[in-house]
Amino acid sequence: MISRFNLSTKRLRWLAVILPIAFWVLVLAAQYLLFPESWSWLLAAFEVAAITIGATIFSFWIFEIVQEREAEIERRSQQLSALHDAAIALTTELELTTVLQKVVDLSRDLVGAKYAALGVLQNNGRSIEQIVTAGLTPEQRALMGDLPRGHGLLGALIHEGKAIRIPNITNDARSVGFPPHHPSMKSLLGVPIRFKGRIIGDLYMTDKLAPDGSTTIFSSQDQDVLEMFATQAAIAIENAQLYRQKQQLAILQERERFGMDLHDGIIQSIYAIGLQLDDAELRIRDEPLEAGLRVHQAILGLNDVIRDIRNYILDLRPQRFQGRDLKRGLEELARDLRANTFLNVNVTADTIEPELLSPEQTVEILHLAQEALTNVRKHARASQVELDLVRDADAVLLTVQDDGVGIENTRDDKSGGNGLPNMRERARAARGSLWIERGEPTGTRVSLKIPVKRIGKEIG
Repeated sequence: MISRFNLSTKRLRWLAVILPIAFWVLVLAAQYLLFPESWSWLLAAFEVAAITIGATIFSFWIFEIVQEREAEIERRSQQLSALHDAAIALTTELELTTVLQKVVDLSRDLVGAKYAALGVLQNNGRSIEQIVTAGLTPEQRALMGDLPRGHGLLGALIHEGKAIRIPNITNDARSVGFPPHHPSMKSLLGVPIRFKGRIIGDLYMTDKLAPDGSTTIFSSQDQDVLEMFATQAAIAIENAQLYRQKQQLAILQERERFGMDLHDGIIQSIYAIGLQLDDAELRIRDEPLEAGLRVHQAILGLNDVIRDIRNYILDLRPQRFQGRDLKRGLEELARDLRANTFLNVNVTADTIEPELLSPEQTVEILHLAQEALTNVRKHARASQVELDLVRDADAVLLTVQDDGVGIENTRDDKSGGNGLPNMRERARAARGSLWIERGEPTGTRVSLKIPVKRIGKEIG
């Protein structure tokens, strides 16, 4: 299509010469036929020659302008196409470091710069926090030492907040020169990267490359394209930063869960094993067989703890309650408490259909019950504990009731312990409601309610 268009342009150029000449020849012919007495061959030849020269000069001048405009349109079309491709390329990445490098590489290609840099600004927007480059070899960058932080022309772009285009850097009054081992640079094009009115960085292009390999100055068209790309880059950078923040938040949440599980599961299990070993030490002289049994139970408990720690390292959830139904899990907790204390622990539990609760809810409920029983053992000074698991048409209800000194006389959240906050977090994770209140007539009652689908209507 381009070659056909160029051919038409050439034809039009010569037609612009031939048509005026042909028209004037017709005028002269009419004059010869109508006014032969005033005809002059010398004058006619002079007029044709003058028209030919004038038409040729005018045609070549006009079509030279037309060709320049065509070339400019073609360049702009190519740059806009490259801008579109660059914007699409940015959407394929979310990792911040990769996005920043892509931004500087793509912007350098868009305007044909020899060197390019992206300066990411600090939160205060006054200085450069990080700079990413393109066009420099690793050796060149290493020799430069510390990269710029926002002085001279770079600082002018930061503080003024508008694009700058300079044909010769060294001749600009704002320039502070180059540090040792810095590559020689002449022309500069810089544009700010804005997101929602706030400047988050700047793009710096130096030494535009001409087709013959020499360097030249940047055009206004280059500036327009780079400013449009900076808008796309701002969105990509902000998305990448939000993605990094989301990842960091997920890591913090996982750490909190890890600490909570350690407190609720592993640490409490180790505490129980310690009680078993203390009891074995007291029995070892008078009841060696019973002491040996307690030591054996402690070894089994330590093996469970080791397995749980290994699962944490492998980023798995602790296995103690995995695959357990509520009734069996509560009976196991009660059995452990009886074995390690003098408490009388009673369990009354309905059978809970597997469809009513997810495995994750079951694990959270059992951890919460374990935490409640640990609080009874450590703080309540109780003699009896009741665990009741009730299923009704709309919910699963778990109650842990002791006959101890009561919640007001035990430590609470304000003392810095993790127990009660962890229980509330477990309840939220299980999508349930938690109440911790004084029991009747004494002690503390912990109640957990988990809404479920209506039995017999929505299940099965």
